[in-house]
Amino acid sequence: MQYAKLEVAANEPLGPGHHLLTLRAADRLPEMRAGEFANLRCVPDDMHSLLRPFSILGADPGKRELEIYYKVLGRQSALLVRTPVGSLLDCLFPLGRGFDWRPEWRRVALVGGGVGLAPLLFMAEQLQQRDPDVELTAYFGGNTEADLVPALLARYALDVQAATMDGSAGFRGNVVQLFSGSGAEYDVVYTCGPNPMMAALQAVVPAGRPAFASLEEYMACGVGACLGCTAAIEDDGRLVNRPVCKDGPVFPLHAVHFHN
Repeated sequence: MQYAKLEVAANEPLGPGHHLLTLRAADRLPEMRAGEFANLRCVPDDMHSLLRPFSILGADPGKRELEIYYKVLGRQSALLVRTPVGSLLDCLFPLGRGFDWRPEWRRVALVGGGVGLAPLLFMAEQLQQRDPDVELTAYFGGNTEADLVPALLARYALDVQAATMDGSAGFRGNVVQLFSGSGAEYDVVYTCGPNPMMAALQAVVPAGRPAFASLEEYMACGVGACLGCTAAIEDDGRLVNRPVCKDGPVFPLHAVHFHN
């Protein structure tokens, strides 16, 4: 984990309400794992605004660049859209615990939607770098085709199975229906997206199957101090409230109690 002022190298639209932010460090980037996140101040030198959590989409150590995909959902992200290239933003990164992977997990499923695409795409990129022979299938869903952010997905050599509620792209319905109806068997499942989606996925992934969920919570401090982002996690038969920012955001899917 490090605290630094990162330079805005690019801040580009990917479609209505969707943006790609590229941040450049003055020094060498720390090693990062998919599923970890960054806490970012969205307005330069505004010490009255809190840092906001953003999933890390990718990192290029050679260029000293960090990528963040974000969606305009509130005042701070709306201000971030207007942040010009060359600005310096306060950033605390990388935070939390990312996705695990084992070499014996050969067939991998990624299931997600919304801004949950970011850690899954980063995971796909890291897996392809580690072992090009890993079989990756992505199941991504949204209300419409625009929610799938085609301009973002086009950057990746990835088998994407799409689900949209209006039928504008791929399967008509939700992404869990698409995944469960595929009949495919996977060694491991990684997911990130709205809690109702991940709760539904939990019900269709066999209990003994390795599966990991990256939880989406408002993580104010990013280090487990404020306890404002706890989630109910089963641990050795007991239900324990864990700080998502410190002990997560990635947890075993079947350990998460989404409706607690």
